[in-house]
Amino acid sequence: MIELVLGIYVTLGLFLATLGPAGKSIRREVEKTRGTEFTNAMMQREAPSEKKLFFFKLILILGFSLLWPFLLWGALKENKNYEVLSDSDDFERKGLKFQHMGGHGKLSCNECNFSESLTSFTHGISSSRTGYQCQVCGKLASRMRTEPFKRSRNANHDVPLIELPIDERPSRIEHLQHMLDLCESQMKTTARRNWLPTWEPTVAECKKELSLVEENEIEEVRNKRRESADAFKASLFCECGGELDRENVLFCPNCKSLDLSYSMEYIT
Repeated sequence: MIELVLGIYVTLGLFLATLGPAGKSIRREVEKTRGTEFTNAMMQREAPSEKKLFFFKLILILGFSLLWPFLLWGALKENKNYEVLSDSDDFERKGLKFQHMGGHGKLSCNECNFSESLTSFTHGISSSRTGYQCQVCGKLASRMRTEPFKRSRNANHDVPLIELPIDERPSRIEHLQHMLDLCESQMKTTARRNWLPTWEPTVAECKKELSLVEENEIEEVRNKRRESADAFKASLFCECGGELDRENVLFCPNCKSLDLSYSMEYIT
């Protein structure tokens, strides 16, 4: 009897931690840990590997499954705080926008029988898939963006640029330039008394590393990044010739209604 009760208890906890309300909170924590390019740059850290993120998520799920009676209310309260609020621009034209939707899920119209799978935004280690809608015919589409440069492996995080494998140099050069520009721009617009203690050492280190790089190599990195961005921009057109967009409010491709619902199935 005790084994049955424990089995039901753990099973219910696992359900709440994956498909239930706690699953949303756990996915948000994983995304916070993953960070963005900007936040990782500001913190001067490499993005955690997908393997580490998987084990982090697993620990959160198992922990919640064991303690869910004490943690469920907190998860429900947090989800309520994260409910999507309309932008001030949406007061006259309310509706869903891609920037308020994450992962991959199903978009449904509440006024007709339209329903279709949709990718808002998912990403892996070196690629991402972003959702768009044609502003002419309403067709939903997604486009894959692949990073043009191989990132340094975690094992090479602290290896000097001159010792990096050749195929990992472009990513490091781009990172050094980004950090240099970021810190210098902040130093120009911030009173010296408010400078972060990491800014000056970061600028010095980046300049030292970049001084060992030939200008033609730096220019080659810039050109390849520009070519990658231009190629992706050129792909943002529908088969009908209409422009693909993700800034406007989504509308039903079938009846043009703005009364849509989105149910996320997973996020990466």
